[in-house]
Amino acid sequence: MIEESKKAGFIHTTPATIGMVEKYMGLYLPGTKFIHIYNGNVKVDNFNSPAGITPKSNLLRYANFAFELERAGCGVIVSCCSLMPRATAYAKEVVSVPFVQMDAVILDAAVERYRRIGVITTTEYVLPYVEEGLKTRADQLGKKVEIVFSGNGTALELFNAGEFEKHDAIVLEDIRKLDEKGVDCILMGQIPFALMDEKLKKLQMKTPVLYAGEDAFRRIGELMSV
Repeated sequence: MIEESKKAGFIHTTPATIGMVEKYMGLYLPGTKFIHIYNGNVKVDNFNSPAGITPKSNLLRYANFAFELERAGCGVIVSCCSLMPRATAYAKEVVSVPFVQMDAVILDAAVERYRRIGVITTTEYVLPYVEEGLKTRADQLGKKVEIVFSGNGTALELFNAGEFEKHDAIVLEDIRKLDEKGVDCILMGQIPFALMDEKLKKLQMKTPVLYAGEDAFRRIGELMSV
């Protein structure tokens, strides 16, 4: 049983993930209290820095967010941005509760189960973080993985403009193209792809598609019950 005093804290860098979290919390952790922190300046600073560089300003922000969420009674803290694993690792040192990346569970699953991993992205900024996350996990398991990236920056422009149907159509086509390359799984390399869960479930192909949906929230529940 989850203690009534425990809450989950979610840190957002784009408003889109706020509704996504509320949907999944309602589905898989109904009745659990949660707190959102959103700061759009995190995203601005990320995209004003070179790809693969986590700005020091965001390290500090994440440490402050984590501290405030723990003070508010959160039993687990979750980063909802795929560009922030280094900031999450940095900030987890200032709190005594688990602080995790929402997409960590799918990165774990991809490396544990597969060798040739296809990754869908819509921005070059996420590539270094996904590659680092997969290869670090592979090294820990003593195995080699091959990463095949596929993506289209036009899709992100549409997403940011609120053209979600057009965004989704491009992403789904990229998934089909990547599937034809013979990968063992397709990893959706950005957390907001979970907004497409209904469309992803309807895909008619044998290749497993991994995204930060049900499994991620089941894991959050497990961490809260510890």
